[in-house]
Amino acid sequence: MSAPDSPQDDRTPPWTPMLLALGVLLMATAARHERGVLAALATLVLLPSLWRVLTRRWVRGDVVRGLGMGFITSHAPLLLGACSTLGRPECRIHLCMEGVLAGVPYVPWAGVLGTLLYWAWTTPPPEPRDPPMLPPD
Repeated sequence: MSAPDSPQDDRTPPWTPMLLALGVLLMATAARHERGVLAALATLVLLPSLWRVLTRRWVRGDVVRGLGMGFITSHAPLLLGACSTLGRPECRIHLCMEGVLAGVPYVPWAGVLGTLLYWAWTTPPPEPRDPPMLPPD
């Protein structure tokens, strides 16, 4: 018994390149080739994300919401750096700035990643409904 024929969806992810990247990831992991592993992992994350961004149904306010999410996520490296100093007794009373400053180089990357992931993986808000019709006077 076969599956019923269904029309091909234009928004399906590109499975063939993703499976090839998965094969490269497995081969690079077995060969212990670090750059190959990182490249294959980046491809597996970025390919479906970019595909969803490019095929997304954009509605009003999506750009502002995505940039706001990027602004929020850009603070994550600073917070993680600050939390990394909490184990030292002298940093519990006063914040040690070397932990915060260690996260500064990652701020723009975290912002771009947050914006991209918001645009790729959140559903757009529902379409606004028309207001009810008023009776004629």
